[in-house]
Amino acid sequence: MTSVMQNMALALTRQGVPVFPCRCNDKRPLTMNGFKDATTDPNIVRKFWSNWPRAYIGVPTGDKFVVIDIDLQHPEAASWHAENRERLPLTRTHVTKSGGRHLLFQANPQVGCTTSKLGPHVDTRGAGGYIIWWPACGLEVLQGQVLQPVPGWVVEALAPPPSNVIQFPVWKTSAANTSARVQGLVAAVANAREGERNSILFWAACVVRDMLLDRELDSESGRQAFAALAEASGRTGLTANEIKRTITSATKAAV
Repeated sequence: MTSVMQNMALALTRQGVPVFPCRCNDKRPLTMNGFKDATTDPNIVRKFWSNWPRAYIGVPTGDKFVVIDIDLQHPEAASWHAENRERLPLTRTHVTKSGGRHLLFQANPQVGCTTSKLGPHVDTRGAGGYIIWWPACGLEVLQGQVLQPVPGWVVEALAPPPSNVIQFPVWKTSAANTSARVQGLVAAVANAREGERNSILFWAACVVRDMLLDRELDSESGRQAFAALAEASGRTGLTANEIKRTITSATKAAV
């Protein structure tokens, strides 16, 4: 006799989606090699769910799709979702058992598995990860027929701080030109295009850092310069977390 979960798992394999069984209490894989045992072979799938008829269905991420996992039961995640809702395209979304959301997007190698990198209790799952397929448990699916590309701002937010920053000209100025220099940095940040915003902000913040070290700026002027860079970056679409992370990385970078 087949179980409901087995039938659901077989239905996914017929769509080319590999599956594997997971524990119901902690969502950990029941197979020895975890998500690496995921398969579309119906005979293996029948064996899996004959052994564990009530097991959750695990689906690897990365190949078919990537996921933003928003734990809405946490106020910080709910706030992040509310702030970014308009920037998140309508895409296939699974309601999770805890009341959160799995936002599914087209596969993208630049999206890996992260924890709270986009925001508190906002995780991502890409290559090397997996999710529980909550629709098999009867939970709601929204925009089920749509799988959007990952928004550029998400990819940019997940990118590590650049180790090899684009080299921009560095020039020496007199104290009288310090204000104009900072204004030029702010203008460069404000006019940055998508795909280069983090790099230009990082460069500008490094210049301000060096101006502070060279005593071209005092501490209060430096604070104001960083604040101006942050404001300019925010207007280009970078999130507050992205801006803070990039400026912090620049100020900690080796001189």
